[in-house]
Amino acid sequence: MLRLIIHILSNALGIWAAARLVPGIFFDGDWRWLILAGAVLGFINFFLKPIVKIISLPLIWITLGLFTIVINVLMLNLAAKIVGALIIETWTAAFWAVIVISIINYVISSFLPEEN
Repeated sequence: MLRLIIHILSNALGIWAAARLVPGIFFDGDWRWLILAGAVLGFINFFLKPIVKIISLPLIWITLGLFTIVINVLMLNLAAKIVGALIIETWTAAFWAVIVISIINYVISSFLPEEN
């Protein structure tokens, strides 16, 4: 349960940082909307992303895994459609936001102990 909470907060922090650092990404809400956006992104990544990855497996193989970035951008755009407070203006902005969110999630998860 603690890992889930940390993952939601990590997503929320990544979205907040992307809104501050990436031109074209805006977040128009308070901290509760930010937590909701982190939860929605986590939910989408947990349930929908594996299905999309399986369907697009040939493209992932052909591009040597780079197509997963496109999938991540699509998942972030879907989260923005669900959470009205998150606004993504361009595909490029979504790409850089995915990079920022991924780096923050990686750094935070590197401090967590391994699951047994």
